[in-house]
Amino acid sequence: MWMRTSTQRRTTMEIATRKTEDALVVKVSGAVDTEAAEILRNELGKILKLRPSRVVMDLSLVPTMGSSGIGKILIFYKSLDSSNVSFEIRGIHENLYHIFRAVKLDKLFPITMR
Repeated sequence: MWMRTSTQRRTTMEIATRKTEDALVVKVSGAVDTEAAEILRNELGKILKLRPSRVVMDLSLVPTMGSSGIGKILIFYKSLDSSNVSFEIRGIHENLYHIFRAVKLDKLFPITMR
């Protein structure tokens, strides 16, 4: 079952989480602009408190993401990594995939396109 967090501000980004047998799946929907990135940071902080053993972030419904959103994901990854929690991104759009590769995030964790 997905647990949704809808944003209360002007942004249309949504975050839903679902526990599977082996991972906590975080599904982000909508554009991640500067305002949405702050909401994303808050929600990812809540996920850290759950102490998952593995996190899969589904970005298949994220058409665009600014540098602040990418930064929030990197900070989230570093927090997970320091606790030996595995992390990966799935379903990323091709345009975002190339940006993530350009900043070498694919060297830190697995990233697969949709």
